[in-house]
Amino acid sequence: MPYHQSSAVSVASVLTATTVLVLGYRLGRKHAAWRDVRSAKRSVSASRRAAWRHTFVLVVGTAALLATVIAAGYDLAS
Repeated sequence: MPYHQSSAVSVASVLTATTVLVLGYRLGRKHAAWRDVRSAKRSVSASRRAAWRHTFVLVVGTAALLATVIAAGYDLAS
């Protein structure tokens, strides 16, 4: 099988195209990973605020219920 310069050019073209595609894909994934990290950090702080808000509502509701039960018990005792 004789060596043809056009074969070498074709192989070089395919290798170059593959390299460009792989590098582009990896750079895109790296960028997406950083975006995911940033969104995860924002999500954690938003989730934390929501959790504290729910905890506050639960504590206030429990305190109101406890105050009501204590007041009813005091009223029944007198």
